[in-house]
Amino acid sequence: MPAVSVILPTYNRSQYLADAIKSVLAQSYTDFELIVVDDGSSDNIEDLIKSFNDERIVYIRHDKNKGAAAARNTGIHYAKGEYIAFIDDDDVWLPTKLERLIDKISHSPETVGVVYAWQQLRSRKDNALLWTVTPKMKGNLKGEFLYGQKIGGIPFLIRKRCFDKVGLFDESLMAAQDWDMLKRIADYYEFDFVPEVLTIVYRHKEQISTNLKNLIKGRERMIEKYKDEFLKYPHVIATHYKRLGKLYFINGTWRVGITWFAKAVRVKKFEIIKIIAWLIIDYPRIMLFGPDKDFKKYRVQDNKIFGG
Repeated sequence: MPAVSVILPTYNRSQYLADAIKSVLAQSYTDFELIVVDDGSSDNIEDLIKSFNDERIVYIRHDKNKGAAAARNTGIHYAKGEYIAFIDDDDVWLPTKLERLIDKISHSPETVGVVYAWQQLRSRKDNALLWTVTPKMKGNLKGEFLYGQKIGGIPFLIRKRCFDKVGLFDESLMAAQDWDMLKRIADYYEFDFVPEVLTIVYRHKEQISTNLKNLIKGRERMIEKYKDEFLKYPHVIATHYKRLGKLYFINGTWRVGITWFAKAVRVKKFEIIKIIAWLIIDYPRIMLFGPDKDFKKYRVQDNKIFGG
């Protein structure tokens, strides 16, 4: 039995997938299986997998596209390892990632269910460094995950028994699946981290061009799912209402955005000052320098939406 099951969901990204697989197979820690879940791709992923000729790779194919949450759940179902790690099909691990995360979690108390490491975000076009994600959150993070997924991406090593406790990924979510999962795990387990960059996350326009509508649907579903809990904390629910208002404005559906802003103000009346400031200062900049024009500006947009 391998100690770690690495789960790699993929859908029509064969042009990136090989690099992701190579980075896993090149790990200094070798006691793992790599479960590639082909989520109904049409670009002949199976032949690519066979070309590696590596017995550590387990290939599973969905007959139709079911989404990333379903693909990850399939991987968890087949996983044999005591620990689960995830990698996206357009990301790359540095060679010591598993070694460093395994060392951290194996020297942690049983109350720690999740460990993570830092990430660099780079442009797929020219490999330019966009920014580095260096969260330092550890211990009981239940309160932190009320606001969102503050760690970024899915750079985690998770004890498999966490999924036995909290269940699998919510397949009804179009986005925010990782936030939802970590929020549930944080109800029962603590977190820790390795202060090193061990993952390269690549930004490319395929991600961003289809992201906005999914973000809106995902966050609406999260509010619906956890509304009773969010309502206990006025600042939390007002923050989520305000973020949805921003997303709808950027999407061009400003009338709906106004209704979400109004909900935020009804909860906390002084939010109106922040909303007006955002509409006057940040919203015009976001629309002028959108993510499809400049990845650097996407970081600004991301902060201006999800920073509160």
